[in-house]
Formats: sequence, structure tokens, C-alpha cells
Amino acid sequence: MARATHWTEEKIKALKLPAGKAEWRKLVAPGLYIYLRHRVGGEVAKQWQYRAQVDGARRWLTLGAFPAVGLAQANAELLTHRAAHESAKKGDADHPVLVARYARKAAKAQPTVAEVFDEWLADKRMGSARKGGEPVRERTINVLVENFDFDIRERVGNSKIAMLTREAVQACVDAPRKRGAPGAAAHVFRTLRGLTTFAIKRGYIDGADPMRGIENPKPYRPAPVNAANDTELLMLLRSVEESQLWTATKLVIEFQLLTGARPSEVRLLTWNEINTGRALWTIPAERFKSGREHRVHLSEQALSVIERAQVIRGASVYVFPGSNADDKKPAGAMEKMAVARALSRIAERTKDEGGKKLRPHDLRRTFRTMLSRIGVAPHIAELCLGHVEKETMRRVYDGHDYSGEMADAWDRAGAHIAALRSGGAKVVEIRRNRA
Repeated sequence: MARATHWTEEKIKALKLPAGKAEWRKLVAPGLYIYLRHRVGGEVAKQWQYRAQVDGARRWLTLGAFPAVGLAQANAELLTHRAAHESAKKGDADHPVLVARYARKAAKAQPTVAEVFDEWLADKRMGSARKGGEPVRERTINVLVENFDFDIRERVGNSKIAMLTREAVQACVDAPRKRGAPGAAAHVFRTLRGLTTFAIKRGYIDGADPMRGIENPKPYRPAPVNAANDTELLMLLRSVEESQLWTATKLVIEFQLLTGARPSEVRLLTWNEINTGRALWTIPAERFKSGREHRVHLSEQALSVIERAQVIRGASVYVFPGSNADDKKPAGAMEKMAVARALSRIAERTKDEGGKKLRPHDLRRTFRTMLSRIGVAPHIAELCLGHVEKETMRRVYDGHDYSGEMADAWDRAGAHIAALRSGGAKVVEIRRNRA
């Protein structure tokens, strides 16, 4: 009777395939086998295996490769698998093979980062809680797509969202920083923050937040407000009047200063939005940033601008048309960069006299700063700009629409500008800190 072999790791290491066999199993301990097979390169691979019944069929199941998994560890793994197998037979748990199979299927079904990104955008188009259920503007969607395509898609787009790691996220954020674009890095950070938050809420990421510990590379710090004081405002108005600019361009600049409206809202203003009898300009929801209708009271000075615009109206639907009219067709909208170029030329001519370089949106900032300067309450000034009330308690409890107070603010702004022109207003200069 042959004596049982006392197996050691040295003996297993010395095991060779019998002659003429490409694969072979050898019983090492009760229920534990070492499986040998030829690899393509001629090497012999060794694996620990045990035999079990899964779904009514006998299967050889692996416990790991030798020598990475030693003899003692293989015996311990065998005991763990047998305990799980016994629990499965009693109906207390699934067989570990089935659990692994389900896990592989679930992993295969997990969406990629790019697929979840598309789902996130579709969700934003249906409505956003931050916008009161209204869809996010397509302009915002385009910015998110640009950020994703440029710095995220190629790096992690095809990865499973559930497997997204902190290191991979950090690499996406660092990419624009390495090319010297911290602003773009901040946009990438915000895009990934929104995407991963959405994935966590939808259950696509159920482990640790992959963005935990990653900081925004460029925290938002508003730049100093670039607004003209009374001296600079008066210089701007006089320079515009004396210039050879297209009449509509001059009127646009003045109208922005009198209403505080955004450049695009003024540039694309149409005649059907104006009610001169009621001194009212109604900006439709589709042209207003917050996606809701906004009403602007027209002061005496603003109505004067509208009257002067009648002279160049022609057949155009735009109050401030471009200079591209001819005998065959009416003028279309003013070119987008017309006012920006005009302000740049004016600043260049007046810089020796202390003229301020302004951009089109700075005219809106100048209007808002002027309201504070002439004593308009901050919350009224913000309402004139169409900004949403930030104070929660006021928004919840105060049902007053402040239309009268807003109309008074626009009238006071118009009167102040008129007084500056006539020399009847006290010119207030803003002190600046000297370096």
C-alpha cells in the first residue's frame, strides 16, 4: 500500500507535467488539487482548484495561482469556499461562483462616465431645481460639453463610472493647469463635481465620492467692479456725442446706461417690446437670462432715446439696427461686437484725459453702481437689474412687487445723467487705493 505524500511548497514547486500531457491535476489535500497546464511559451502554469456542484453541474473552481497563493493559504481559501457552499446548499446564501457571475454581469451593465454625462445633460434639459424646475439654458449645456470633450472624455470617458478613482479625477483637473489655464481647470472641476453628484444620487457610484479631497483649483474671487464714476461717465457721454459712430451705436450705449439692461437685451431690442404710452419695455422670457419676463420702466431720458431711434428705423424690426441696410432689405440686428469696438476706440482717444476703458457689460455695472451712488436701496437696484432675490426670508414672506420703487429708481438714474450733462449734478469721484 502506497504511503500518502506529505506535500510541501517545495514539492509542489518541483511538480512537472507527465510526459505527453498538456494538462494534469494532482490531489494535494482532501478536496484540494493543484492543476498544471502548458502555456504557449512552453512554461507550466500551476493553479489551486477544488471541485463543487453549481446549478446541478460539477465545476472546477480556482482558488488562485501558485506560487502567489501558497499551500497554507490555498487550504484556508478552500475552507472558506466550502463554508459558503454549505450555506448555499441550505439556501442561506448564493454560491460564490454565482455571486461572482452576477458581479461580472453587473459590472458589464454599469454605464461609462460618458454615458452618465449624456444622461446628466438630458436631466438638466428637463428641468433644474436651481432654476425652479425650468430647463437649464442651452448655453450652459454647451459649456459643459466643451469642458467634457476637451479635458475629460479622452481620459475617463470610456471608464465605468463606478470605478472612477480620485487619481483619475485629479488628472482631469490638473490637465488644464499644466497648460497654464487655471480658469479652465476650475470649469473642469465644476463639471466633474456636478457629474459625480448626479451619479451618486442615481446610484451609479455607491462607494466613496471620487472627488473627496479634491479642491477647486481656482476658487471664485470676483474681480474688482469695472464701473465708471460720475467724472468718467460724463467723459464717456461727451465722447460718444462728439464721435462719428453710427447713430444706433451711440443710442445703444446711452440706453444701456439709462436702463442697466444686458448688452444683448438692448442690441436685439425690437419695436414690439416697447410701449411708449405706458413708458414700458417688456423683455420676453426667451431673451432674459433667468428665463422669465422682465419689465423695465422707461424714464423721460430713455423715451428720448427711443424717439431718436425712430429716425433711423426704416423697415427694420430692431430699435437699434445695424448699419447694413440697403434699398432691397431692411437693416438686421446690430453686429455683436459693434459696441465693444466703439467703447475701445473711445477709451483709446480719451486715455490721456483719464478716460476709462469699458466693455459693454461694464455699462450695466456702471448703472448699478450709479444707483447706489444716488441713494437707491440695494434690493431695489438688484430688482432693476432683474436679479433674483437672494435673501430667503424676503423672498418667502414679502409679496410686494416693488414696481413703483423700481420705476422711481430708473427715473432718478435718468435725471442724474441729464443733470451731469447739463452741469447741474454734483460730480462724485470714487477714490482708489494707491499702490
